[in-house]
Amino acid sequence: MEKETPPHTLTVQQERFLNVTRTAVFLYLLQDGEVYAMNSFPHLHKLGFLLNAEEIQSFHVHEFAEILLLVKGHLLHEVNGSHHILPPGSLVFVRPYDLHRLLPVNSERTVFASLTLASSVLRELLDYLQAPSVLHRFETAPEAPFRQLPPDEAHALMLRMERISNAQAVNPESSTLLSRVLAAQLFAEHLLSPEPSVQKDSPPPVWLARLRTEVERWEDLRDAPRRLHAAVSCHPSHLCKTFRHYYDETPTDFLNRLRLRRAVRLLAEPQAKIASVAADLGFESLSHFHRLFKRHYGLTPAQYRCSRALAR
Repeated sequence: MEKETPPHTLTVQQERFLNVTRTAVFLYLLQDGEVYAMNSFPHLHKLGFLLNAEEIQSFHVHEFAEILLLVKGHLLHEVNGSHHILPPGSLVFVRPYDLHRLLPVNSERTVFASLTLASSVLRELLDYLQAPSVLHRFETAPEAPFRQLPPDEAHALMLRMERISNAQAVNPESSTLLSRVLAAQLFAEHLLSPEPSVQKDSPPPVWLARLRTEVERWEDLRDAPRRLHAAVSCHPSHLCKTFRHYYDETPTDFLNRLRLRRAVRLLAEPQAKIASVAADLGFESLSHFHRLFKRHYGLTPAQYRCSRALAR
């Protein structure tokens, strides 16, 4: 019987758990440069373990969404080129395509929780809410959405996340339901925007929502613009106008986000060449790829590769 390799990084641990549950709550303690998981993991032989702190301290993206709650201590959060000192009570909505890392501010003990959602669950949740402003605030904002909770509210939220974490060890079915309910509540409470400029008169038409979902699943993005327009019968100008109305971005902006998201994952592989990645994703030129990557993530592709190499 093949011996299973024990998980050693945050991303590996979370992704393996989500393969089974698709939603989960993780509790972490960061102190003296070490990261400890404070809950048990029934699908990983109920092991609590010391994790490799370099994973969260180097720039990375992951396939799942993550709602972070900081309840004790401070963290430096670098995301898409921006820097924020997170105080206790910070609630951060990290998207699957956000390039980010968390760094300790000092030697104090830091406690934080992470509610993670597989990409498929995230899409189901956003479809269920039927709130275009939530989709807008979550998907198109340049930075991961952030809220500062009052101490009492942050404490109560942490208790809910701890209860879900405990339920994972004894009743995974119940914990899965509780985590989805909590995620829907957090999205509705904190990402519903009162600003009229992002309030839409109706949800996106079915054909447009299906088109976006289909394109997000494409493996090959080299000829994406032509394929996108070929997939609909309307005129390109009407597609662009409708896309911008409901999603506050053009089809080109949307495709570039998908390409950059894919680029980050590809560049994480040591053997991948920057020029080859750009060509494989259909960028017209290497300089154009560099400009878009730097504008979106705050780092050049080479700087990102360097940060990954230093973490190994």
